[in-house]
Amino acid sequence: MAEDAGVYLGSQRVIAFGIDNSEYAEKAFDCPAVVKQLLDELEKSVKDLEDKYREKVQIKGIDGKFRTGAGKPGEVILKIAKEEKATMIITGTRGLGKIRRTILGSVSDYIIHHSNVPVLVYRC
Repeated sequence: MAEDAGVYLGSQRVIAFGIDNSEYAEKAFDCPAVVKQLLDELEKSVKDLEDKYREKVQIKGIDGKFRTGAGKPGEVILKIAKEEKATMIITGTRGLGKIRRTILGSVSDYIIHHSNVPVLVYRC
């Protein structure tokens, strides 16, 4: 069965997908519109979060900058901390129990065990 490749050129995204004469390929072809909507909502959420903390930084008179990244949160935080030559990492915790933390994983646990700089974990 011969397949063609379709490419959707979004604002900054390129999505490649295989197509053929099946109904499944047609349904898959419609999927990027849904994915685009979800990604747009995620970008807005990230922007709103950055705006919230920019305001907090300004009110408190803190000199700093914001960095975002894609991937596993713990790994991204450590990568950015290393790139920015951070001397300490401060993070919050949801306070999951041992079983839930084991099953779901914990960003703060990951950071504690993999960081080369001191880590302060804040729990309410």
